[in-house]
Amino acid sequence: MRNTYFTSYFPLISLLLFSTSLSISTVMYVSDVLKKIGIYNSMLDFFSESEMKIALFALFALLYFMIFSALKLIANTVTELSFLFFSQDAEGVTLNKIRAGSAFYLAGGAISLFLVQFSWLIGGIFLLSTLCYFVFIIYQASSMVTSWSLIGMVLFNILFWFVFTLGLFYLFLRLYNGLINSLPM
Repeated sequence: MRNTYFTSYFPLISLLLFSTSLSISTVMYVSDVLKKIGIYNSMLDFFSESEMKIALFALFALLYFMIFSALKLIANTVTELSFLFFSQDAEGVTLNKIRAGSAFYLAGGAISLFLVQFSWLIGGIFLLSTLCYFVFIIYQASSMVTSWSLIGMVLFNILFWFVFTLGLFYLFLRLYNGLINSLPM
């Protein structure tokens, strides 16, 4: 008999794996940038090289962990809202079925550890894991909903993430323009 909670720790491990791989990649990039602008050698007066890399790793690991945790919380909320609006499953059978889909993120996180040299590939692995998870959710939900409800679920998720991404892009663009305009020229 299979325990339904077997995959409950997969999301946490996935968050840790993606955060670790992106943190290592970012530390390598930031170290190169600091060396190019000449700050790295002056920082070595206060820290040893290993202490500085560990401190940067801890900082970026915490930052990426918080970002991925927030995205996971938003994604879970959007997924469950789409089930609330479009599914007739009142007992949550579909939610138990889709729990195993977190294995896609676990596999993606494990692969990302081997790609720390290429941060863009880590992002690609994350997006591929997300696409596989989305297809898995839709496949699992297809047996519990009508075809119109399935189309509604897909459109709801796609529309939400499109608006969310567009809103973040607009916010960062406004922030960047405000920062540039405030600089004395």
